[in-house]
Amino acid sequence: MDILIRAKRERVEHKLEKNLLKEYNGSLPEDLYCFWTGIHPKTLGMDDKVMFTDGTNVYAEGKITDVNEEEGLCFEPLKEVSYPQPKKAPTRGFTYVS
Repeated sequence: MDILIRAKRERVEHKLEKNLLKEYNGSLPEDLYCFWTGIHPKTLGMDDKVMFTDGTNVYAEGKITDVNEEEGLCFEPLKEVSYPQPKKAPTRGFTYVS
């Protein structure tokens, strides 16, 4: 299942692939990943993604790679996207999207 998180764009900007490419001079390290603390979903599949929404539209998404106790939800650098959110977004935490 995919995961939908409501967050201000400013909290996510540094996790966008385009910004990370600038930071790493055009080449991302193989072991680079991003994380969102405080979220420890129990149900994950091989191709699940995390989506970030402003409450109306999804503006960034990335493939989930892991969940661990220390960092929480781990995912690949985010791609910028723009589409209506598929489900009502919570004001705190996350919701599953099937």
